Amino acid sequence: MESENRESEATHPFPTNFKNSRVTDPTHKDPPMSTPSSSSSSSSSSTSPGPSQKQQNNDHNLSPPQTNKKRTKKTPPPLPNLPHELIIEILSRLPAKSLIKFRCVSKSFKSLISNPQFIKTHLERVKNLSRNGPDFSPEIVISSSEPLFRLKSCSLYSVYNNPVTDAVVLDYYLLRDTYRYDWVVGSCDGLLCLGIKQDFVVLWNPSTRVFNRLPGLGFAKKLGSYTVFGFGYDSQIDDYKVLAMFCFLTKSVHGGSRYVTRIKVCALKGECWRRLEDFGLGLPYDVSGKHVDGKLCWPVMPEGSIGSAWSIVAFDLAQEMFEEVVQPDYGAVDYERVLGVLQGWLCVMCNYQGVRADVWVLKEFGVRDSWTKLFSIPYLDPLWFHYSVPLCIDVGGEVLLEYKSVLVIYNPKHGTFRYPVMNGASSCIEADVYIQSLVSPVVDGQV
Repeated sequence: MESENRESEATHPFPTNFKNSRVTDPTHKDPPMSTPSSSSSSSSSSTSPGPSQKQQNNDHNLSPPQTNKKRTKKTPPPLPNLPHELIIEILSRLPAKSLIKFRCVSKSFKSLISNPQFIKTHLERVKNLSRNGPDFSPEIVISSSEPLFRLKSCSLYSVYNNPVTDAVVLDYYLLRDTYRYDWVVGSCDGLLCLGIKQDFVVLWNPSTRVFNRLPGLGFAKKLGSYTVFGFGYDSQIDDYKVLAMFCFLTKSVHGGSRYVTRIKVCALKGECWRRLEDFGLGLPYDVSGKHVDGKLCWPVMPEGSIGSAWSIVAFDLAQEMFEEVVQPDYGAVDYERVLGVLQGWLCVMCNYQGVRADVWVLKEFGVRDSWTKLFSIPYLDPLWFHYSVPLCIDVGGEVLLEYKSVLVIYNPKHGTFRYPVMNGASSCIEADVYIQSLVSPVVDGQV
């Protein structure tokens, strides 16, 4: 019997050496409970778990689990992976100013927005959307002389639709010399060509603030000489060109003197001036060439003529040759003409002093019948001041032009005038219109 008891102790399944563990023999019977006394209660509380300890254990089991006070940062859901073609389609429909900011989003955005093919796609979109609301509105650049010479700019949409418009200064690096007069030769695809001291030009994109100073002409200044420039795009070689015409007096073989005109052309990708054959169709007027459909057009005084003789010549940027442009029948003798560009057409403003100004446009080169008189603008006083060539026609048909050094909007349908106020540009020497683009004036095409 004793051996059996020892064997049962050796094979007992519960450990006997853990602290606070109670091993109960199933054959053992507890003694009958007695009423606790004050002395026994203290001893019993030290040897057996009382109600308070059980309650504590239960409370411990029911308490919520402890969590780490340091919260983990929630990661945002991943952005959807859009096809590359769709990204190009979306970005190419945004204004240039927005895209310039988006270059900072990522390296891939910067690479895409600087891509030459994307820049061309965006340019075509801007040309199609330039008349649809303020986001793609062309800008008007104004040469102002008060208090000092400055180039200033504002939105055409604002000029047409707001009674007051703020003109901002176009701050480019050449304005360090505030007393020098620079002029806007012309604009093409968002680039401005600025003539400097009749010796060199700067191509500048006001939207991207990138500029490129082309080499000097190298013409020696002579008494009575002057230089005129023209700026445009050659689609055959996908390049921008500047034409310079240097006019100076020289002695004639028959006695006296005559004007000679030297010609040079500079392509942006080559960045060097090439000498062309001397101009032989007369004497160019001292104005900038007007770019229309791959041609640079000038008013010219024909050889040997005097007075107000006036013809139009066009320089083909691809063929690099001059040709004379036929003119319409103006119908009167006493008039003065000014050459310009309106809505992509070659335009002639024919001023009948103190009476009216007729606006003619050429819709197809080489076809005289394609000259069309769009409208006439009456003069409100008989003074000698002339209207400038119209700068723009909005979707409602209203015409923006300059008169007495301020901008005027004329409504041909109702024969009414209104005068938009431009803060910061009270005096207008000349004005031009440009679109906002990403086109770069440097060869590598970086915006």
